Amino acid sequence: MYKILFVDDDPLILRRLHQILDWSSMGFKILSDAADGLAALEIMKNEVPDVMICDINMPNMDGLQLAQQVRDTHPNVQCVMLTVNDSFGCAQQALNIGVYHYLLKPIEPKKLETLMLKVLDQLNSSRQQDQYVSHLYSKAMVSEKMIRDKFLNWVVSGRQPLSEQQLIDKFRFYQLPIDAREFEIISLHINAFEKHLLDETDIDDLLGTVAKCVEDTLCDYQNCVVFSDSFYHLNILLGSNPRDLSFSQNVRLICQSLREGLLFNLNLPVTIFYSRRYQGYQNIYRCYYDTKFLSKYTQAVMDMGIISFDDYMHASMRNPIDFDSIRSCVLKQLRTGNAGDLAAYVEQTFMGQGIHTKSLPSGIHQAFTMDFESFNMLRIDFIMTGMMFLQENKTALADVFDKYYDPLTEVMDRDQPADCIEFICDFYRQILVFVRAGKVTSGRRLAEKCVELIEQNISNPDLNVKWLASQLYVNENYLSRQFHKEFAAPLIKYIGQQKLETAKNYLDKGYTNLQQVAQMVGFTDPLYFSKCFKKQFGVAPSKYR
Repeated sequence: MYKILFVDDDPLILRRLHQILDWSSMGFKILSDAADGLAALEIMKNEVPDVMICDINMPNMDGLQLAQQVRDTHPNVQCVMLTVNDSFGCAQQALNIGVYHYLLKPIEPKKLETLMLKVLDQLNSSRQQDQYVSHLYSKAMVSEKMIRDKFLNWVVSGRQPLSEQQLIDKFRFYQLPIDAREFEIISLHINAFEKHLLDETDIDDLLGTVAKCVEDTLCDYQNCVVFSDSFYHLNILLGSNPRDLSFSQNVRLICQSLREGLLFNLNLPVTIFYSRRYQGYQNIYRCYYDTKFLSKYTQAVMDMGIISFDDYMHASMRNPIDFDSIRSCVLKQLRTGNAGDLAAYVEQTFMGQGIHTKSLPSGIHQAFTMDFESFNMLRIDFIMTGMMFLQENKTALADVFDKYYDPLTEVMDRDQPADCIEFICDFYRQILVFVRAGKVTSGRRLAEKCVELIEQNISNPDLNVKWLASQLYVNENYLSRQFHKEFAAPLIKYIGQQKLETAKNYLDKGYTNLQQVAQMVGFTDPLYFSKCFKKQFGVAPSKYR
């Protein structure tokens, strides 16, 4: 039903307008009458009409002045002007302000009815158009979210071979509201999810409702985006920047707000798992793989409600596994291309013979019984390590396998150790065959990855040989030797040169705050920065500037 407003200073005319047509049967609801333009504007503050029938000659504010203001504030209102003046000038003035409907007093019922039927056609056409546009907009919003979700799933899958800058450009292209150096992922697992598995539409509706509640809870946070994955889990990618006080560093508090919000608003219990924090867009997939350790969680984990990766490691395993050592061993053998030793190591690890445990003194072996959590985490970590090796070699998963190949889903469908061992060994074998065909030495790839990490983390005050070795899971001395062999320069010297070259570029671009420039290239002491800069370029940064 459309709303109609009558504006006239003559009570008799107003009464005549009420009685002249059966407004209700035509689809109109009559609003309170107004005696002049000012009174009409006051009514419109609370309720905007679709049609306004208005006299031209009124005190305080005449009809033409009112029509002009209504056109400026509510351009969709259809205005019908009433007057006793049939002059061309008056009609022309009405047309100039966009009033196309014009009636002479005294009002003839037939002429008014004909005019109102014409107005109704315009209103119906406009409403249909608005509904169509709204429908298209809704479809566009859904499509945009699907495209974003698809892109984010591609990023977290580890399939992409893009550089750090390429990923930053992609995030901007897809208008994802994240501009950060460090990342972590929160994963929401709906408890007893099988109760909701009626059909695919119900699942999508449920995830959409949960996503809306999550987005409302996170409305005060910058650098975050919500997306769903193929496991029907809802994930929140969080970004943060060092020394950025606007972002809350306490992720557990965010998780607590999310869990309480879902329970209070939707009566929906969830288990929330969050990853460790990693630097760089290229490591977002590592955040995601941290959260996948909970893909087949037990009741004990569910009872914890909110759990971090480190909490899960500590609480779920009798002998905490040193995954860094396992990754180092696997990456070392992948880099040397020794498929036989690699397969033997995978088998020994699943059987408990190759397990590195943090709780045991060095050199002491203890019988290791594989529990479900250890088995679950190992199979996921072996896959993730293969992904890391592909990233190191700038190789997409689709280049080695087919476009839709998902090793994580594949390995999670294998609940027997023997099946997992066979799958993982074949996964590594195919990767090695492809990488060998590239005819690039493992030392060269390692050195190039080192250069890439230096460029991405130039402002990190912890950037040194030890930090790089920890990121690449190699020995410091081995990394230094390989880098020197490939680039004919000591790694530690190369790091220092890159920091100072970057600082010089900042000064060339007009940066004047030397303390800020020093921090931007990882120097915590501005005086030491000035000393190093002068030694490198023969002039102090203040004079160079």
